[in-house]
Amino acid sequence: MSLAIDIESVEAVLLLGGQWHKIEERSFTIDSYEFFREGQLLVGGGQMQGAQAIGASWSGTKKGERYACPLTAILAVKYKETKAMRKQGAAK
Repeated sequence: MSLAIDIESVEAVLLLGGQWHKIEERSFTIDSYEFFREGQLLVGGGQMQGAQAIGASWSGTKKGERYACPLTAILAVKYKETKAMRKQGAAK
């Protein structure tokens, strides 16, 4: 069994600093890091040795807020269990 977390149901994240951050509904996503300047890729996920390749990103609850961090910076997520997750036998 896995800890099935539907990323569309994530409501808040707890970061290394110990503070919970509320998330705009359905804005949480996980993907590889890519840093751009003026439309040109500077660093893509996995290109730098020792750098975290996978990160998370979300919109804050205030207009215009957008956040990104290495996936390893997230200590916990707060989410609502969905019917689909219960059918899969996910932990509560």
